[in-house]
Amino acid sequence: MSSPPFQKIKKWSNEAVGLSSYSVHHLRHGLNAVAAASSTTEGLAQDLLQRLPEVLGVLSLSTCNRVEVIIETAPVLSGEQRAGVDRYIQSRLGTVCEIRRDRQVLEHLFRVACGLDSMVVGEREISGQLRRALKVATQQRVSSATITRACQGALSTSRRVAQLTGIASQGRSVVACALDMAARRIDPIAGTPTLLIGTGSYAGAAVAALRARGVQDISVYSTSGRAERFAYGHDLQPVAKDQLVSALEAATLIVTCRGLGSPVLTKEEVQRALALSSGEKTILDLALQTDIEDGVADLERVQVIDLEEISAHVPEAGKVQVKRAEEIVAEGVDEAEALLADRKMDSVVVALRDTFREVLADEVARLPKGDVIPREEVEYALRHLAARLAHIPTINAHRAGREGTGSEYVNALQQVWGLDLDMPLGQQEETQVCPMTGLKVDDLKQEISSEEGQ
Repeated sequence: MSSPPFQKIKKWSNEAVGLSSYSVHHLRHGLNAVAAASSTTEGLAQDLLQRLPEVLGVLSLSTCNRVEVIIETAPVLSGEQRAGVDRYIQSRLGTVCEIRRDRQVLEHLFRVACGLDSMVVGEREISGQLRRALKVATQQRVSSATITRACQGALSTSRRVAQLTGIASQGRSVVACALDMAARRIDPIAGTPTLLIGTGSYAGAAVAALRARGVQDISVYSTSGRAERFAYGHDLQPVAKDQLVSALEAATLIVTCRGLGSPVLTKEEVQRALALSSGEKTILDLALQTDIEDGVADLERVQVIDLEEISAHVPEAGKVQVKRAEEIVAEGVDEAEALLADRKMDSVVVALRDTFREVLADEVARLPKGDVIPREEVEYALRHLAARLAHIPTINAHRAGREGTGSEYVNALQQVWGLDLDMPLGQQEETQVCPMTGLKVDDLKQEISSEEGQ
């Protein structure tokens, strides 16, 4: 029986891992561009996987100040293929993005997860938003193993930054900064009747921030019909559609974080609420795509604080803490890059193990039937197994000698098998001993030839 060839290794390359990221950021593109790009992310991953065969996995992250799309492609793409992917993604997002590759993707992802690239440095919401984005991508089966590992590494590093630096306490959340600004108008802010508009993940962060300030009288309104469920889960008071004006009348602070592209709070509704009360209204518009109709901010006794104004007043985190966080991020990126490099060899390891299992299965099938096998039969089977495993490496050893690449081949054996081959190559060729089994090459060749002739 002839020795089986080693398993074919599919789609393996020594090139870098094929990661790319496309960023739309409030500082470089403006909030309007971020809002426009955010509106296109629904179904984007599925579309990319269907339309672009080069794309192996996708993760999209959309927050109040950024849109990030991370993809994995086949490691080896032509310049034309890569340019085509870039053009399509940017056309979908509606702007010229910041594009990063491979290690740059990891560096950016880790900085984002740790709050080092946020509107408020060190903000705490971003790691939770990334975690939820990864969960969604995993559930929808649009992520890839490489993207998943990269995100997990970024989240782990985010936890280390929180534990080892004070940046999380110095870099406050966007909601906390907005409440600071509201507190200059509402004093004290604790106990303020508050209406929350929206029931998404950002609404949950808003509830936590409000309660941290002593605000307990919170009602919630949603056009999606999820107000009751959200209110039940957060111990709030739900507001029905026909109760909105009454809720606006009772509230001193109104927080909007719905952001679905169309105003939910109209000028007419706010005017009716103002007519029923004598107090002032402070509206925190935290939605990426404003929830407030034009003209509301012009009404008397109304102050609107939006994301653009909040971003101009966010504090800077301590430089020492930021520097330490950057060092932790660099360490995390190095670890992630090494892990991804290790994982590139998975197909090689699987092929090697499969080959050995096939050879072993063949040899076991050759053993005599019965519970007791004579010692000489076992010795022969083991020698035959060793000969088969050494067959292809032995052929390649002779080829390397003929082609003048013997030194490279010996180095490769030392890497693969951990062999100590200190003898000069010339002496090794004279003795004709297999470096893996210690058997004479002539004996191996005779044994294999004899077996093939049976």
